[in-house]
Amino acid sequence: MKKNHRILAILLSVALLAAAAGCQKEVTAEDLMTNISVENASESSLDDSFCQIYSGTSFKILKNVYSSNGGNVIISPLAAYYNASLIANGSNANDKARIEKAFGNNFSTDQLNVFLHSYCERQLNTDFAKLYFVNGIWFNSDKNATPFSDFLSIAKTYYDAAAYKDSFSKDAVTNINNWMSNKTDLFVEKPVNEISSDAPACLVNATTMDANWEAQIPLENVLPGKFTNISGVEEDVKMMSCYEYIYIGDDNVKGFMKNYAGGKYAFLALLPSQNTSSAVINLLDYLSQGSTYRHLIKRKGRRTIDASIPRFSCDFIGGMKPVFEGLDVGTCFNSKYADLDNMATSDDRFYLDDLYTYTSLSLTEKGTGKGTGGTVTNSAVGASVTPVNLNRPFVFAVVDTQYYIPIMVGAVNTING
Repeated sequence: MKKNHRILAILLSVALLAAAAGCQKEVTAEDLMTNISVENASESSLDDSFCQIYSGTSFKILKNVYSSNGGNVIISPLAAYYNASLIANGSNANDKARIEKAFGNNFSTDQLNVFLHSYCERQLNTDFAKLYFVNGIWFNSDKNATPFSDFLSIAKTYYDAAAYKDSFSKDAVTNINNWMSNKTDLFVEKPVNEISSDAPACLVNATTMDANWEAQIPLENVLPGKFTNISGVEEDVKMMSCYEYIYIGDDNVKGFMKNYAGGKYAFLALLPSQNTSSAVINLLDYLSQGSTYRHLIKRKGRRTIDASIPRFSCDFIGGMKPVFEGLDVGTCFNSKYADLDNMATSDDRFYLDDLYTYTSLSLTEKGTGKGTGGTVTNSAVGASVTPVNLNRPFVFAVVDTQYYIPIMVGAVNTING
């Protein structure tokens, strides 16, 4: 009888493995990282000057996207930094200097490699909050685009980036979408619609999160409420009420942090003091000065906050080329002026078609993403209570709780529109 149980257990294990394998979508592109070894990467803690530059650039990028988009927006500055640094590693002097100025305030590419690798090695892996953060480079076999092994080694060692060769005129879009879906446990579906068949290469990225709150919001505290959108129109929403205890603010903004389970990440809400149609853009201008954001973080304090948060979802799917062009680092996407001779060779001048990115965040009483479990608490501590009601347009971020740099940043103008 025991033998039969053992056989049944083995068969069940095989069936489960087969089912798990069946969930993976087929990627037929040539994997260029198969024979690339990971080198010993240097590591370093992040100094405050880099955190200040990174934070200011994060809100500057968000402002650029927000200005050209009428609704809610979200981007991953970490993805922008990863891809900018990858491009810098493949660039000659001119493009590299522009990237180092825009993203590092003249920190060298080697320094950016070390900072970003060190940060992600320490921050991204947690048992409590799953941050999906994937990066890849696709090279066009139709154009004989062939990356240099030295570049691939840096991409794999410092950025854990994937690299594939594929036909841009045939299967690349399907393979990219399947690869991104596999890497995010099916969170991301078909973020890329088309790629120029003439381009030698493109970058792809996805950032999303699945995490419970450290203290979930009781369902009885999720009630009908009102949100006044950017046009001044009231929307019917579900408003989540809870007490929080990390206050951030000054004369221009007030907000709070709400920790995710494990305490390694937090949701940061920032409500402009102004109540005007230009309040969010003015706040982003203010936060784009990196010193402003770092000053707010250093001044954060313990206080009881009566917080009201709307349920909302926010995503961004598209190309980041206009953002890079706005930071004066767009030549890498230009077929005439790209200076990427250290990245790859191709039939014609080597350049990048675009940086295709997917960033998504969904906020509920349970957490972010598919969060389903956790402790429910709802108690006020202390006699003085500060209300922060996110019932009009606001800025938000997901930050780590060591350096407090933004992993995702966004702005909410509307809940229902």
